[in-house]
Amino acid sequence: MPISKPTAAASSDRRATGAPIRSVRDFVSYRLSVLSRVLDRTTEARMIKASVLALTENRILGLLYDGAATTVRAVAKEMCLDKAQVSRAMTKLVKHAYAGRTIDPVDRRSAEFRITEKGRDYYTAHIHKAREMQVDMLKHLDADELAKLDTAIAKLMTFAEERAEALEEEMQAAQARAARTVGTLAE
Repeated sequence: MPISKPTAAASSDRRATGAPIRSVRDFVSYRLSVLSRVLDRTTEARMIKASVLALTENRILGLLYDGAATTVRAVAKEMCLDKAQVSRAMTKLVKHAYAGRTIDPVDRRSAEFRITEKGRDYYTAHIHKAREMQVDMLKHLDADELAKLDTAIAKLMTFAEERAEALEEEMQAAQARAARTVGTLAE
C-alpha cells in the first residue's frame, strides 16, 4: 500500500495557523530535502543523455568555470558535500582533462584545481541544457513568488549557516573538554 501524502494546501494551512506538526511531511527541512532529490534526479536523468559527467561533477565544473583555482576543501564547504565525494569528482574531472591539478604553493599538502580549456568548452556546450531546465522549472512561479522564494532561501541559508557554525563551535568545545578530562585522568 502506498504512503499517503497530505495535500500541499492542507500542510500549508497547518503551518500558517501555527497548528502542531502532525507529520514528518510538515517539516520544511523534509520537504526541501525531498524536492532537492527529485529535482536532482530529474536534472541528472536529462543531463546524462548529453554528458559524460554526473550532476555533481557538472556542478563542480561550473564552480571552476566561475572562479579561480580552488581546493577540494573549499568546494566541499561551499557545496556542503563530503570531501571524499568532491575528491572523487575532481579526480574524474582531471582524468577527462576538464580540470587541471597543481600543488598549492602555500600548503604543499593541498592541491589546487582549475578548469582547463577543454573543461570550458564542455561547460559552455552543456550549460544551455541546465538553463533550459531552470527556465522550465521557474515558469511555474510568477515574479512575486520567485522574489519571495529567493528571499526565503537567503534567510534559510543564513539561519542554517549560523546554526552550523554554532554546532561546530559546540563540538570543538566538547572535544577540548574531553581532551582536558583525558589529560587529567592520565596524570
